[in-house]
Amino acid sequence: MTEPAANLASLLEPREQAALVRPDGSRWSYAELYDRVAKLAGGLHARDIGPGDRVVLLVPLSPELYQCLLALAWVGATTVLIDPGADAGARLARIGPTGLIGIPKAHLLRLKIPALRHLDLSLTVGGWAPLASRIETLDGPPPPMCADPGPALLTFTSGTTGAAKAMARSHARLLAQHHALQDHLDVGPTDVDLPTLPVFSLHSLAGGATCVLPDADLRAPGSVDPARLVAQIRTEGVTTSAGSPALFQRLADHLVETGQTLPDLRALWLGGARVPVDLVETLCQVLPEARIEIIYGSTEAEPIAFLDGRAHLHTLREGAGRGALVGRPVDSVMVRLDDDEVQVAGDHVNPGYVDDPEADAAHKVHERTPEGEVRTWHRTGDCGFLDEDGMLWLLGRVGERVAGHWPHPTEAAAEALPFVRKAGLVEIGGAAQLAVAMFEDHPPDWSEQVRAVCGVAPVQVAEVPVDSRHNAKVDRPALVALLNAGSG
Repeated sequence: MTEPAANLASLLEPREQAALVRPDGSRWSYAELYDRVAKLAGGLHARDIGPGDRVVLLVPLSPELYQCLLALAWVGATTVLIDPGADAGARLARIGPTGLIGIPKAHLLRLKIPALRHLDLSLTVGGWAPLASRIETLDGPPPPMCADPGPALLTFTSGTTGAAKAMARSHARLLAQHHALQDHLDVGPTDVDLPTLPVFSLHSLAGGATCVLPDADLRAPGSVDPARLVAQIRTEGVTTSAGSPALFQRLADHLVETGQTLPDLRALWLGGARVPVDLVETLCQVLPEARIEIIYGSTEAEPIAFLDGRAHLHTLREGAGRGALVGRPVDSVMVRLDDDEVQVAGDHVNPGYVDDPEADAAHKVHERTPEGEVRTWHRTGDCGFLDEDGMLWLLGRVGERVAGHWPHPTEAAAEALPFVRKAGLVEIGGAAQLAVAMFEDHPPDWSEQVRAVCGVAPVQVAEVPVDSRHNAKVDRPALVALLNAGSG
């Protein structure tokens, strides 16, 4: 592998090919993106923004988002990406931002979040806000690209399995991640890519593809309008896409209901949660020419493994009761199992959290190699096993085993039944309890059938709660609360 470039912005090439396409069809070429990034970098440099500065970026998915992110990278500052939710103030207080770039609505947060007051930089995108300048007013000759930048990105883990942790990603680590992804997620200049997860948008641009911004509200991937997405895929000639299983479940269901296929889509990647085998099977039918791949990774390590879903469809179907098959680990990552927990190390695996020694102690294992170097293993929190062919199967999270039953094998076995829409395993009163949401035409003996394949007594619910980010992972605390409320 070639040595990663020193600055993420160095991947930009001023070419005439479309770089970013909005839902309305308007587009920026790579040349226009380069010029806009360079101009904004000049303005930031003139305002003395550079290494050591942490700038919060609150801009929706748009060309302007990438303009700002890459301009900050150019001058060596760190982009802070955060969900402006209930605990945003506490998270920002921990990292001490020096600037804010956001849409006018985002600047209202300065009224209630003390960490966003008295900033060195306040810029608006797409409108006016008090005590802030518009990014269009920043100008200056492009400075030399910073060769010794600070971290490119500072993000937070989702917090769905514990307290959210701040994580910095260096330029070198993001570029190592791009190279690790490229072996499987092979998006290049001849592709029109529709990425629906942030990491894959940067990967598309780094690969030189035309990046189509989805005509969808990605804050709720399980509720997108599939007709609009299908229309956009056809209009723009999309060849590749990546996203949540919940989003592609909506797309697949729509294509089946309308009798359509998307024969021009050559590759689809699904990640962020366990992928139901029925979804893989349906996608193979409605995307007849596409490679359907499952990606396994985490915020701290993306990717870890890939699986060709079409090639392993039979194994996925027959092995549902074994767990979630996520494929063979990528060449650039080392994988080991310690007391069933998956641990990983590699150039694109994040070595630690920001000013959080307790989280580092809980999730990182440091070892000295025979060569005298320190190797950092990341504890994923996922339990699993490697089969006789070196394929990785996941069983569930650490501590989620209930009375001898792991969530993934139990839930997957239930969902393999044609009348089960979603299943979730939790512990209620010291016993395993399987909640199932079913289709309307379920048989009278559904309970007996579920118990026969899972070995767990089921209870019917209208919906199994899922996480807010991907709309696909079972939200186990919410499910426990739901079941307890129902029995109270």
